[in-house]
Amino acid sequence: MAPIVKKQIGVRRATPADADLVCAFVAALSAEEGMDPPALTPAKFRRQGFGEDALFRCLVAEAGDRIAGMVLLTPGYDSQTATGGLMLENIYVEPGARRLGVGRALMAAAGRMAQDQGLSWICWHARPANVRAGLFYRALGARTESVTLLGIDVKLLVGAGGIRL
Repeated sequence: MAPIVKKQIGVRRATPADADLVCAFVAALSAEEGMDPPALTPAKFRRQGFGEDALFRCLVAEAGDRIAGMVLLTPGYDSQTATGGLMLENIYVEPGARRLGVGRALMAAAGRMAQDQGLSWICWHARPANVRAGLFYRALGARTESVTLLGIDVKLLVGAGGIRL
């Protein structure tokens, strides 16, 4: 495998053929963060990430002769600013390609994609324990928002026959 050189980094939209590697990257990210293995499988990636009703968009970074990273994004909307944007769900760069510009290339490509679609922002959450990610995001110019991220399984909100609340 040839060493990665910054000028060799290219970013493109993921294709269904990238499913195995992208899912391996998502699993590696979960493992690095001490989380359970993700439910995203190559079959789900292919089914949910492409076509008219795609749930997400994925970009992959090619460095030299291999895919070295990926970013997975979902559509978002902010009523405070009345603007659309992208929610960054995952960004991952394989360990051997870190600190070589792959992450920056992925973020820049995500920004171009958002801008090309008339969107205004990209936002994401980061685990406080992931100090390396926090430093990377701040180096890009990201600012921290003071919010509490909450989530709930919809089954807890909707009963068998209708709304539970």
